[in-house]
Amino acid sequence: MQTWLENVLSGYRILVAVNGDDALRLATRELPTHVLIELNLPDMPGMEVLQQIRQNLPDARIIATHLYESRVFLERTHSAGANGFIPKHKLHSELRPLWM
Repeated sequence: MQTWLENVLSGYRILVAVNGDDALRLATRELPTHVLIELNLPDMPGMEVLQQIRQNLPDARIIATHLYESRVFLERTHSAGANGFIPKHKLHSELRPLWM
């Protein structure tokens, strides 16, 4: 995934977190302008991580992704502060336009 992101989003430095705690540490330390967050995290709820990142980075562009396409995920991610939601199977076609 990291290699694909580096190719699709050339010009951006791609940082990868292995879990929610790591994502929060990276976001606090690096202060990214853009965040792609997988909602299925091994150590904490993705929505919680999303909300905390939004609180710490109010101007960041945050895109959430999940394996399943659901209106519930779309609504919950927007309520949590995401700028957009993309189901994983549509990342290849929808990430770049939403990212910019």
